Amino acid sequence: MISTTHIKGVDAFTHYSYGEAARYILPKLRENDIEVDYIPCHDVMAKFPLSVEELNVYGCVVISDLGSNSLLFHPNVLRSQSMPNRLQVLRDYVKGGGGFLMIGGYMSFAGVENKARFHETELEECMPVEILDHDDRVELPQGFCPKAVEPEHPILKGLPTVFPTMLFYNKTILKPGAKLLLVNNESNRYDPILAVWEYGQGRSAAFTPDCAPHGAPPEFLNWEYYGKFFANTIRWLGGEK
Repeated sequence: MISTTHIKGVDAFTHYSYGEAARYILPKLRENDIEVDYIPCHDVMAKFPLSVEELNVYGCVVISDLGSNSLLFHPNVLRSQSMPNRLQVLRDYVKGGGGFLMIGGYMSFAGVENKARFHETELEECMPVEILDHDDRVELPQGFCPKAVEPEHPILKGLPTVFPTMLFYNKTILKPGAKLLLVNNESNRYDPILAVWEYGQGRSAAFTPDCAPHGAPPEFLNWEYYGKFFANTIRWLGGEK
């Protein structure tokens, strides 16, 4: 939900608009035979499942640009009623055999000004990367191309070893025992771009760039393998590969 104020000399007016960046990834997933139940960010507080049992009907849960507060605060909590901690629910879902993917953005991982605040949460426990406790954005206006470290992994097999140009990612630290699949190794960096691991009986992944603008420019969004890459990731996380 966007509020825009136009200032014309001493006068001003404001208008409002609504948009969903999920419009980039959802059609591509469905084209690759991934069935999706989508919850817009503003509906998560009230509609995101409250139990592992509710999540178990899904092979994988994907979150992008959704801060921890949206999962912690159910509307009833704002009325001073106790409710399940959905960060714990997600962790336990993965531990019991579910799949989880966090995609980067200004409200993913630590996020802009650390407002996503997933550091030291239950959800971080099940993820293959350590999340920073401060603003974690790596802005690269000159662009960078993620490169495959393990091109034969089921997620990356059959894809080009060098991905199209991207402009942003959230900096994270690979956990011991996690597997690094994509990196930014330009300018002497070796930051995780895609990391995966197994947690309990389930699997989780961190894709630290975005799947929508600005971090994902047209070169990535229009890439012929864009949908296949995310579909491969979700299928692997769901135990299909």
